[in-house]
Amino acid sequence: MRGTHRRRVPWVFLSCLCSCLLWPVVLAPDPAVTWSSTTIFPGRPTPSSGTSTFPPSTAFLSSTVKTETSGAITTSLVTDSMRSTATPLLSTTVQNLTISTPSTHPTTAPIPVKPEKGVPLFPYGPHAQDQEFVKRKVDFTSPLFKPQIGFPFGSTLRNFLYFTDNGQIIFPESEYQIFSYPHPPPGGFSGRDHLAVVAPFWDDADFSSHQGTIFYKEYETLYNDNKPLIVQQVESWIEKFTNTWNYKAKWTLKVTWVNAPAYPAQWTFGTNTYQVILSTDGTRSFALFLYQNGGMQWDVTQHPGNWVLMGFSSGDGYHENSPLTSQPVWQKYRPDQFLNSNSGLRGLQVYQLHKEERPNYRLRCLQWLRQSQWPSWDWNHISCPCSWQQGVWDLRFRPTHIGWWGLGSRHLCSFTSWRGGVCCSYGTWGELLRGWRVQSPWQFEQELESQDWCCRWNDQPSFCTLYQQRRPPISCAGYWPPRPAWMFGDPHITTLDNASYTFNGLGDFLLVRAADGNSSFLLQGRTAQTGSAQATNFIAFAAQYNSSSLDPILVQWFLGPNDTVRVQLNNQMVAFGDQGTFNTTGVVMTRNGSLVSASLDDTVVVSVTALSNILHASCSLPEEYRDRTEGLLGVWNNNPGDDFKMPNGTTLPQQSDEEMLFHYGMTWEINGTSLLGKREDPLPSNFTPVFLSQLLKNNSLGNLTSQCNGDEQCIYDTLATGNTKTGRDTLTFFRRHQQMNHTLNQYPPSIEGPQMVRAYWGNTERIKYHSSSEDVTFTLRNNYRKDFKLFENGTLLWTPNSLEPFTLEILARNVKDNLASVLQPQTVVCSCKGEEQCLYNQTRRVGNSSLEVASCQCDNTTFGQYCERSKDPCDEQCFPGVKCIPGRGCDPCPPHLTGDGRHCTDLEQCQNKSCPVNYCYNRGHCYISQTPGCQPTCTCPPAFTDDRCFLAGNNFTPTTYRAFPLRTIELILREEENATEAEVNASVAYRLENLDVRAFLRNSRVQKIRPAGRNSLQQWSVISEFQYRPQGPVIHFLNTQLLDAVVEAFLLQAPPERGRKSDEPRNDVIFYPVSRRDVRNRTASEVDTLKNYLKCNGYKGYKLVYSPQSGFTCVSPCSEGYCEHGGQCQHWPDGPRCSCKPFSIYSPWGEHCEHLSMKLGAFFGILFGALGALLLLGALVFVAHRFWCTKTRFSYPLDSES
Repeated sequence: MRGTHRRRVPWVFLSCLCSCLLWPVVLAPDPAVTWSSTTIFPGRPTPSSGTSTFPPSTAFLSSTVKTETSGAITTSLVTDSMRSTATPLLSTTVQNLTISTPSTHPTTAPIPVKPEKGVPLFPYGPHAQDQEFVKRKVDFTSPLFKPQIGFPFGSTLRNFLYFTDNGQIIFPESEYQIFSYPHPPPGGFSGRDHLAVVAPFWDDADFSSHQGTIFYKEYETLYNDNKPLIVQQVESWIEKFTNTWNYKAKWTLKVTWVNAPAYPAQWTFGTNTYQVILSTDGTRSFALFLYQNGGMQWDVTQHPGNWVLMGFSSGDGYHENSPLTSQPVWQKYRPDQFLNSNSGLRGLQVYQLHKEERPNYRLRCLQWLRQSQWPSWDWNHISCPCSWQQGVWDLRFRPTHIGWWGLGSRHLCSFTSWRGGVCCSYGTWGELLRGWRVQSPWQFEQELESQDWCCRWNDQPSFCTLYQQRRPPISCAGYWPPRPAWMFGDPHITTLDNASYTFNGLGDFLLVRAADGNSSFLLQGRTAQTGSAQATNFIAFAAQYNSSSLDPILVQWFLGPNDTVRVQLNNQMVAFGDQGTFNTTGVVMTRNGSLVSASLDDTVVVSVTALSNILHASCSLPEEYRDRTEGLLGVWNNNPGDDFKMPNGTTLPQQSDEEMLFHYGMTWEINGTSLLGKREDPLPSNFTPVFLSQLLKNNSLGNLTSQCNGDEQCIYDTLATGNTKTGRDTLTFFRRHQQMNHTLNQYPPSIEGPQMVRAYWGNTERIKYHSSSEDVTFTLRNNYRKDFKLFENGTLLWTPNSLEPFTLEILARNVKDNLASVLQPQTVVCSCKGEEQCLYNQTRRVGNSSLEVASCQCDNTTFGQYCERSKDPCDEQCFPGVKCIPGRGCDPCPPHLTGDGRHCTDLEQCQNKSCPVNYCYNRGHCYISQTPGCQPTCTCPPAFTDDRCFLAGNNFTPTTYRAFPLRTIELILREEENATEAEVNASVAYRLENLDVRAFLRNSRVQKIRPAGRNSLQQWSVISEFQYRPQGPVIHFLNTQLLDAVVEAFLLQAPPERGRKSDEPRNDVIFYPVSRRDVRNRTASEVDTLKNYLKCNGYKGYKLVYSPQSGFTCVSPCSEGYCEHGGQCQHWPDGPRCSCKPFSIYSPWGEHCEHLSMKLGAFFGILFGALGALLLLGALVFVAHRFWCTKTRFSYPLDSES
């Protein structure tokens, strides 16, 4: 390192000299370094976007020393070892450095910096509020980063990432698949890489010598609020160097490797300082590699093989190697001197990490959540009708078409100015599927879109939970049907409390007046004499609605000729559209023949129809008007007994006669001007109608009422008018009123049972659902999954064997009235390797369905998405060219190198050192360690516990002394793509290679058994071979799970053609799904058979043990309690031995320390202790006796007489 330090001194001098000539400034006391965001590149001026103060130069490990030399500023970097590296700011800056002083001197114009000077690293270290992370060991990994919005990489949205000491950022498949990967692939990235990695400088580093460190900082800028200047600068560079428009970073990670030593740190010279910036806006992602000018100083000669790699691979086929990959070795290790042709800058590499732009629904959901409002107090007042049949009669709701989103279901919507709107979706049986709130009729798409972002298209259920906090699911739990009142015929009135009477008053009358805190409503009616009869009927209605959020609304209905209805809104004629609808703010009207309905703010609904030159009407009021009504429609309080209440407060009994009810009705006559205006026809001074009792006395008209079936309203209208049609129309209207009331108050069956169903893969879960209603049968609404079975009594059986998207919907249907309800419970399946590893509270959604998959908490021996893979020393690659033995680890380093097989190096200091003969026992590998003393060190087989491979005791994988037999199956496959034999072979191999347990060896035969005919269907027979392995779950998988796994693998569609070269056969042939009949066993070996192929070579006493998860293991008696009473077990060549250790008062002895003897010293100690206790007890007895005798001797009785 001294030489390196001396080489940098001239650069400091030249930097200071250039500063004097090119950048004159006025220096004031205690100047501060300011980094202006104005960036000037050669020929590319960039407008300023803000200014921020940063700490000068690069990171500060301990302290920073400012040096003023002829107007130039340099920073001295003091490391842990107190070595100082002076770095001139001017020699490495692209931004403009100016000196700000307390005075008001103007600063000079920025001077363009020559590209050969290189780019600076972004500010880092403690002064940039970075966090430091380093472990003093050869390989280590950082904590996991989990961006809320994920990170687009290739064609995949990645959830996790971490960095290592070896100059990579890795995107693992699961949280437990964490390895350091010290060696890059020798040929560079190829697109076949399974590892997703961004590599600014991938080579074997070593921080174990207390030299160097790593800094990182995470920037989350989801909402563009107070965005740090460094993020703004990253955005500017990405737009400039990648021709990207309008790039706004939402998540950025900065990692800086500072003075990183090469392996082995004790003997190598030179360190590297470089930086990577990862940035994404949710749909696009980029990486910036920055190398400190003069800071990349690893000695190339000390790196056998020169494996350094820069670039990236997404793990799904998208990759790019650095342009330096094909350059000479000395250039590859000096990326700080590489001139980027795209940017014109030295020491900078820029990469686009996304393959294509895809929408990020997590980001869209978070942005919507920030803008949306929390539910208001009246949210619970919004509900959906419990069935389609119920909703059709609730005229506050209208059938609505909401586009492609609602395909396969029907919808009803209602809107209120003061409460917002609600839309409800119903299935084919009329069952309520879901409801959601809509702020206005024009926000369908916005509401549905936000729900799609957070729930439907989002694989993270936590986002849907956040959405439902802002938009709680709408059900029918709080639904109250409207209370309708009716006015029909020669007026027959049914009040809001369902009390019926006939009132033939003549004039304008108040039908109902109602008000609450949000709105008020007024309904009036006008009657005229029915021809020459002594009866009246309605000829006009007027409704007035007032709300604090709407202008006053006045709707008028007038009887026209030929049973037509003329409608006015705010005294203007209403012109209905082609669909018979009229829609304006607060009012929705529909016309269907002579029926005209008006919904006022979706709170009150008035429907008017004309039949037989009579207006019939219904009025539905919401629950908010309960206990707040008066008029001819009565007092709405569910008590019909007080409905006939007069304006003066007097109430007539419900059993009052017709004449008394006529006089009651006349008290609600409007004496002044009504909402209908002035009457054109004069009214008679006094009008007394004919009553039903009078009409019934005339028996000559009895034959006219034969069609009334005893209905009094029909009989009255028929007899009063002498017209049977009028009576029939009245009867029809009355029956419709009864049907409406019946349907509105009829509810579908309830479903009671668990809202969440959890099951473990392959286990049958039994859940019981029931209903409080009678005559209910249960079925599955979408019954196409074989792993679900629902009995008619509500018993659900679930045996999960597939992760295909599926939404469980339990349908309960009343067989009498045909009303149905549906329950959509949350379904969570756990497919972890062990049931105890399931985390049911951490899930991910499978497609657009209610199926969720539980996360897995792997132990120290497993990893993978489902903890399905057992950890093995070969999971991390050995040194290039060194073979790895599964279950054992890396072979020795090549002859000219030394190390443990994973890390190898050529140490000049130890070239004359060699291992003593037979230094390591039992085939242990000896190598010269990296310590200054060049001491021999043993790498022992797994069984041994000491440093020289002599004492055993650990468990280890047995030796296969002859080749394991193969597991073979035959597949019968069908396809219609006219694929070749090579294409079928490659496609089958691709699927079988990616089974949960990787044991596929090859396809030994691919044969066409039915050529393409007229239907172009080809049938193939494929014999596939799998290799048994003694360790891990391979044997259990191949013998018990292979056939099901193969069936599942061929249920999926064609895989992507990842990494396929142009001269290779394609591997994406689409086969028809297969069943168990298409997958046939050919050969398989039981556990007892495979045991004959294995031996526990080495020390005596080891025995072969099998478990489904771990496979075969050689187990020492020492690990099974061989020694008793705390004895220490050591496994020697002739078998286990126990070293007995005394404890308490005992000394164990025997072969297993099974016998106990009392220590001699303990025996005499107990003996003398007991004798001492007896002597002490005797002394106490003697003293007590003497005291008692003395007291007795001097005690005399008192005799008063003596």
